[in-house]
Amino acid sequence: MTRLPLATLATAAVLAIAASAAAGLAPRPASTPIDLLETPAPQSPRAASQLMNSLVHAGPRMVAAGARGTIVHSDDDGHSWIQAEVPVAVMLTALHFPTPELGWAVGHDGVILHSRDGGAHWQRQFDGDQANTQMLAWAKARVSQARLALQQAGEAERAAAEDRLADAEDVLAGAEQAVAFGPSQPFMSVWFRNPREGYAVGAFGMAFATTDGGEHWTLFADRLPNPEALHLYAIASPSPNVLLIAGERGLILRSTDAGQHWQAEPDLAEGGLYGLITAPQDGAVLAYGFDGIVLRSTDLGASWQTLDSGTRSALYGAATAGDELLLVGNNGTRLRLNGHRFDPLPAGDGRPLTTAAHGARGWILAGWGGLAHDSAAASGATRHE
Repeated sequence: MTRLPLATLATAAVLAIAASAAAGLAPRPASTPIDLLETPAPQSPRAASQLMNSLVHAGPRMVAAGARGTIVHSDDDGHSWIQAEVPVAVMLTALHFPTPELGWAVGHDGVILHSRDGGAHWQRQFDGDQANTQMLAWAKARVSQARLALQQAGEAERAAAEDRLADAEDVLAGAEQAVAFGPSQPFMSVWFRNPREGYAVGAFGMAFATTDGGEHWTLFADRLPNPEALHLYAIASPSPNVLLIAGERGLILRSTDAGQHWQAEPDLAEGGLYGLITAPQDGAVLAYGFDGIVLRSTDLGASWQTLDSGTRSALYGAATAGDELLLVGNNGTRLRLNGHRFDPLPAGDGRPLTTAAHGARGWILAGWGGLAHDSAAASGATRHE
């Protein structure tokens, strides 16, 4: 299984948002003095200017996460930001708060963090060492099953059985390599149905679930029709029992029974699909990603149509406010959904944008330059503060 290193996808924003597993594709030197999983995030007066990969609401509070384990929160609509206490210094890629108090963050080195106070303090629940152990056991069992199936296959089924064994052996080789490298593979998305049931997905097919608020995280990659262990970039739920996962090579995975069983829609796009969002005007689901691709589904992910985004810039994030939907991405790209088409907004200083959120003072943008208010989405004129 030949895969391009994710770092070749160009920008640091892609490195973070488009599953930057390349950060873990080389063994750690024995002399490395710092273990970022054991190092608290450095405190900085310019914390809100770090690369930020996720920006969400936790009730009235806003919480953002990004480089070097940085998490900041604001109770005054982004006018000022307070840095949280975080026990790790790895890149953080995604946040989700099912309640104003309870939140989860995920990131590099397979880390999952939990907050019980609206993002002010965080504790580590899970990491890449634990993930590697479960992934390796599953990969070994899968190879054993594939070998047995090949032995029992008739002539008509032999070719398909050989392909399944080859895929399983590739995944096992990757799992063994991951164990040798250490806890290096990143989670890229996290979503909770309620304070107890949640999911985290990431690079090389990593997929874990919890039913007890994160006290235990267990593998659910074994339920997914993802034989090549493609990177999984986003998970979302457009309706109570429907779950969608977007991934590498235009992959969409769909469950209609709250995650028990899954179906695959592969190759919907040439590149990765980095995010999922529900349009507020009509309830359609949008999947977006590499090369400006936008897909639209009006049946909760059962079928998809391509929309013309008007850009070739990668789209990394999206947010809604009332009836408005904003897409953001590389080169400062900002697109406002207008019916079935997109209106481009001024690109500001051109730095990559990873996501956005809306407050009483308008849109707040997150990305390579940290966090900033911007009025372009409302007035067409760019303003940074």
